[in-house]
Amino acid sequence: MNIFKSRLSSLCPVIAFSSAVILISTTGCVTLPKAPSGQELLNASLPNSDQVREQWAYRSKKGGVDSAWIKSFRDPALESYIGEVVAGNIELGAALHAVEAAAGSARQAGALLRPQLNAAGMSNHLDRSGGDSSDSSDLSAQLSWELDLWGRVRAARAAAGANYRATEAEYQDARLSLAAVAAKAWYLATETYQQLEFAREIVNIQQKRLDLVTIKFEEGELSPKEKHLAGADLNAAKDRLQQVSLAHRNALRTLEVLAGRYPAAKQQIARRYVPVPPSVSAGVPSALIERRPDLRAAGEQVAVAFNLVTEAKAARLPRISLTAAAGRSSNDLLDLIDQGPGFWSAGGNFIAPIYQGGALKEQVVIRTAEQKAALSLFGQKSLNAFNEVETALDGEAIFRNRERFLKGALDDNQKALDIAQKQFDAGKLDLLSVLQMQERVISSKIAWINIRSTRLAQRIELHLALGGSFE
Repeated sequence: MNIFKSRLSSLCPVIAFSSAVILISTTGCVTLPKAPSGQELLNASLPNSDQVREQWAYRSKKGGVDSAWIKSFRDPALESYIGEVVAGNIELGAALHAVEAAAGSARQAGALLRPQLNAAGMSNHLDRSGGDSSDSSDLSAQLSWELDLWGRVRAARAAAGANYRATEAEYQDARLSLAAVAAKAWYLATETYQQLEFAREIVNIQQKRLDLVTIKFEEGELSPKEKHLAGADLNAAKDRLQQVSLAHRNALRTLEVLAGRYPAAKQQIARRYVPVPPSVSAGVPSALIERRPDLRAAGEQVAVAFNLVTEAKAARLPRISLTAAAGRSSNDLLDLIDQGPGFWSAGGNFIAPIYQGGALKEQVVIRTAEQKAALSLFGQKSLNAFNEVETALDGEAIFRNRERFLKGALDDNQKALDIAQKQFDAGKLDLLSVLQMQERVISSKIAWINIRSTRLAQRIELHLALGGSFE
């Protein structure tokens, strides 16, 4: 074995020679073109990129976009639940594994730029008809290294790196979207709980109304029609109670599944809303490209396609590789180990595509078309992102006004009920009218809690549209 090691050491000059040639050769290699930046992508992907405003069309608070938007709701229970969701959601875990796979692919593509060293061994036994036999064995180490003169391998590595960054950005987008979905589901569960309370109140009111109508019917003051209508209203209220009860349990199950738990409808939730946080700054439209992870992912996909075009073009050019080998061969395995003759060799390979039936040319056409498609998708996603922010900003004011109007309607109905209650106590109004006023108040309360839930969901949508971090 020592002899083999000494013989194998003769390969070192070959390795050093190969490395020197590569270093000299690569200094004259072509420089890979750089993929377009965010603003360049925007200009290239949108026909009217000059229409992108310096400020949002709908006014917003000036300043940079705040991160950790979950904390702005001042809801510790929500923060705790979001943490549980991010840690336990199964789909998010799968997305993380996709990032790990993309990272491995990027490292694998980069390995092609390094020398490839392999060991090879062979042993044969031959029996001849005369009874003679012979053994032969070979043991060698082989080194090969492609001179990436035209940037084909480097372009493939750059494409793999861009794909890794795109996958990582998609994972960040999945985390952000999951947090937003979980937060909206959290407040939806609160909404359904409050609706359940009001649905029970309406059933009680309708039951009292039916009891009163039945008494008046028996006393001859009302016709059978009024009694049947009151019964129909009670049954409708009970049906509504069943619907809301199921919706509430479904909301709880959704929360549990999001957190990676069994859907047993046992999730503990907040039964009252937190106040809608003060208005937030939306920054400027141009910053959205870097802040939103889905746009970063789309931009990296353009970079992937860009580098694959470069790789396809370089594949039409010759490939040059340096090779070297050293080893030992013998007619007997023991001789191979102890004293078999050694050898070493060095050389180069040259491969130039001459005729492939047009396959390589068409590959360039395919990659170029894919690059244009990726650029178009980036432009469309950018427009969608701008639209989401503008819509969310517009909705902020609209839903704030609607909440004010519905709260005013609730206050007026409550005041009317108070007056009706006093009139009933004074004997100036019958109980049926009071019950009808109570139903109006509860209906106003339902509309008010719906808009409060909508406002919270709208704020979450704004944060999601603006991107950034929720933690």
